[in-house]
Amino acid sequence: RHNPRLRRSRILFFISGVLLCFVYTLTLKAKLSQLPASAGADRGHHEVLEVRVRELLLAPNETEATAPESTQPPLLIVVNRTDIEQCVYVDPLPPKPPPTTPPVTTSPPSHPPGLPPHRKGDYPEDLFSIEQRRQGWVVLHILGMVYIFVALAIVCDEFFVPALEVIAIKLDISDDVAGATFMAAGGSAPELFTSLIGVFISHSNVGIGTIVGSAVFNILFVIGMCAIFSREMLRLTWWPLFRDVTFYILDLIMLIIFFLDNVILWWESVLLVLGYVSYVSFMKFNPQIEQMFKGQLNKHTSIVKVWSAEEPEKVSSNSGLMWAEGINLLPSIKHHALRGSSASLHNTSLRNTIFQLMIHTLDPLGEATEGGSEGSDGSSEEESGNKESSEPSDSDEDGEKVAEENEEEEREPLSLEWPDTPWKRATYLFLLPILLPLWFTLPDVRNATSRRFFAITFLGSIFWIGIFSYMMVWWAHQVGETIGISEEIMGLTILAAGTSIPDLITSVIVARKGLGDMAVSSSVGSNIFDITVGLPIPWLLFSALHNGDPVVVSSNGLFCAIVLLFLMLLFVIISIAACRWKMSKMLGLTMFVLYFVFLVLSVLLEDRILTCPISI
Repeated sequence: RHNPRLRRSRILFFISGVLLCFVYTLTLKAKLSQLPASAGADRGHHEVLEVRVRELLLAPNETEATAPESTQPPLLIVVNRTDIEQCVYVDPLPPKPPPTTPPVTTSPPSHPPGLPPHRKGDYPEDLFSIEQRRQGWVVLHILGMVYIFVALAIVCDEFFVPALEVIAIKLDISDDVAGATFMAAGGSAPELFTSLIGVFISHSNVGIGTIVGSAVFNILFVIGMCAIFSREMLRLTWWPLFRDVTFYILDLIMLIIFFLDNVILWWESVLLVLGYVSYVSFMKFNPQIEQMFKGQLNKHTSIVKVWSAEEPEKVSSNSGLMWAEGINLLPSIKHHALRGSSASLHNTSLRNTIFQLMIHTLDPLGEATEGGSEGSDGSSEEESGNKESSEPSDSDEDGEKVAEENEEEEREPLSLEWPDTPWKRATYLFLLPILLPLWFTLPDVRNATSRRFFAITFLGSIFWIGIFSYMMVWWAHQVGETIGISEEIMGLTILAAGTSIPDLITSVIVARKGLGDMAVSSSVGSNIFDITVGLPIPWLLFSALHNGDPVVVSSNGLFCAIVLLFLMLLFVIISIAACRWKMSKMLGLTMFVLYFVFLVLSVLLEDRILTCPISI
């Protein structure tokens, strides 16, 4: 007979074992039910529960491999809930830090090659879709850009620059300071407004690209074309070129250093503006500093021979800037040479405006002219004849009269008279949509009765330049989006050339009249305004409106483009100095070729086809 106590003990032990297994099974079930919730709450932490089941187990890796796009957690199938050997809970991985918000940038995001850039910037919706533009309607945008280039040249030459001349006269500013400030602003207004639009509207580096591309265009293309189309070898006055290039090199070094970290801080913009202030201050005392500097050079005869490289009679007939020698010069030559020492070509009476060239002149290079250009050609013939003569004669008075006639002709107001030839009439009708709005909204200060309204002309010209610049950048963006290139490349190439072509034409005309040193000096001097005002002023405004935030200027090829500009500037000044401040046609052709080499390299760097060897 079995002991009843032993039987009861066995029954209680069995019941206790069953209860323990039941409790353990419930605990495991609770943990398994928590797994989907935790996986759905934080799927990126890879929380893993390893369970070994005797009958069937689907591993999480295999489940993820078979259904990578599934939004449901991996399923674990258990056949026998009570037949579990081992359950191990693995702690989740530490959470990943949240992604940091990138700073505000003005550079476009990278896009795959062959695809158009992402639509960006505060532009209105285009009338044509990108598919329609690729079918041929983009030609309208290209023609519109060309038309805007002409409009910008007309508003600057016919209204903005004359208003600035009146302001300079009212403030009693010398020619040197006026050339470095007001006249430089008149010639570089499109680049300045393009930079403003790039920072605040298009949110891209189109302004930087336009200014850098325009600088290279002026340094290489304009100077090279002046040398190629000049009637004789250009003999340059060394002091204006040496002075402007020195300031320009210092400003470029600052810009390159500030570009190294891909951001422009507010104090870096202030330093660039201070570079412009120092240049204007230098121009205020330019005659005194020039006389003192040349006086020091006179103590070293060898240096003077190398830097001047001209006999006294050639100096007296060409440069007109030997202050200490007391040479008697022709008044007209002296007048233009002194004006040529300033930083801009826009304040000289020899400069023909685009409207005058398109309407009143058949030969833009000055071979033969008619209409309103007869006086200027007469002056060039008088000057060339006087230059050949090494002795003063009675023609001095004729030179004075010619110079006065040129000044009076330059100050003639804009005329909308109907031309007399079919070609001029067609050109007149082509320009009429530009001329009429400007004629009705802006007083022409070259007219004596309208001179008192110079402030209205000044502010109204700024308004029209802003409108035209906006349309130019907008249509350039549409063209770039259609053919798949960035706004930076458009700025380096098309916009830079388009905004500088008017100065190219007038510089070549002045060079053919025997005053190439004015054109060369102006090409360098206008770039100083672009680097020290056109770039930092929009950056300063951006930092002021965004609580001092820096402006991000990172770009694939712009940094290397600035370095290339610096190297080519050194090449130009060293080459001209080595040629004893003379520019032959071969040197001009070399600079012409170098400009296209710069364009090709800049485009390849911006499109990442080439890698910039200088890492930033």
